Amino acid sequence: YHDENCVNAQKRLQWLLCEFVQVISTSFAAPVTLFLDDLQWADPASIAAVNHLSLAVNPTSEDAHFFFLGCYRKGETDGA
Repeated sequence: YHDENCVNAQKRLQWLLCEFVQVISTSFAAPVTLFLDDLQWADPASIAAVNHLSLAVNPTSEDAHFFFLGCYRKGETDGA
């Protein structure tokens, strides 16, 4: 039961993040940039949220102006 609630909460958070970016990126003429550094330390749930966001934003939409840049340090990952 607890695991199911966690999964549902993660999905809701991913959906809300996508909706937030969609609203912001269509509200301004300038592109919205999301820069995440040190991704080698990100947990699986955070990586899943970033993946979901990158797939959910429609790059061909003329209304959306969103740019994502993620960085990690090679050699500092734990192999996960």
